[in-house]
Amino acid sequence: MRDGRHPIASIGRRALLAGLVASLAGGFSLRAAGLPDGSASGVPRIAVLDWGIAATLVALGVVPVGVPAPAWYARYVVDPVLPSSVVDIGLLFTPNFELLQALAPQLIVATPVLQQAAPMLQRIAPVYTSLLFQPSPDVLETAERGTLSLADKIGVRALGERLVEATRAELILTGQRLSGLKDRPLLLASPLDNRHVSLFGPNSLYGAVLRQVGLTLAEPNIAGEFIAVGLEKLGAFGDATMVLLDSPAAPGMAGRLGNNRLWQTFPFVREGRLRVLPAVLGSGGLPSASRFARLLTVAWSDNEGGSR
Repeated sequence: MRDGRHPIASIGRRALLAGLVASLAGGFSLRAAGLPDGSASGVPRIAVLDWGIAATLVALGVVPVGVPAPAWYARYVVDPVLPSSVVDIGLLFTPNFELLQALAPQLIVATPVLQQAAPMLQRIAPVYTSLLFQPSPDVLETAERGTLSLADKIGVRALGERLVEATRAELILTGQRLSGLKDRPLLLASPLDNRHVSLFGPNSLYGAVLRQVGLTLAEPNIAGEFIAVGLEKLGAFGDATMVLLDSPAAPGMAGRLGNNRLWQTFPFVREGRLRVLPAVLGSGGLPSASRFARLLTVAWSDNEGGSR
């Protein structure tokens, strides 16, 4: 996966790339990528207890019957859009069991984080544990394996393969569009408050996307997904370009950092090497990887080849 050279077998390569180019401006288009835009037939009624899994199912053309906090999904995941028919089944880690039972799902899909709740959930429906994200050098491979395993579980293997191929193709396009940035180290961060940021490393989804499209992280020595640092630490990266992801908990915080006097002193701010992106779910699997790639492309769309 890391070298970006993969066969595009299930869909014609030119048609797939053309569809993905068309989708860049308007978000992830299931139909443009050769995927169904309605709920796949013959699949079970599925309740999902994770936004990344929900996004993956929708990208596969499968609409879950219930998802925790759809309003937060709309704020944080954004794309693919969660249909209005999906029922709010409570909080992300504390679902409403009575409502879940009333929905009568035939399958409940959760992450390993909810392993302890599995015995209670199994009283309602069989539980399938799906792993789409784990901080490691193989983040995208984990997302691909998780997507294909989930697709196998619900009987839509071919659609899973198409989603994997569509994501790979989109990352190839992103690498081509941002080729001018290959000699510019990038910092990836998200504000925690007006004095601290999360600094993301190569084991994050964002870092994995950068690596896959041929770009370089300015801070490659972060062992986990991210580290929390004070703003003063960013002064050590004088030559870097900053990609700042907004905070889902406090939308607009990334923009408000512009009022911070210390922030204003950094070279990437003074020299116009700052790009602010909307929040992207870092554990969201292939849909989040594609959305992050599209947002990177849009962020540099005014600078041909990503020259700044």
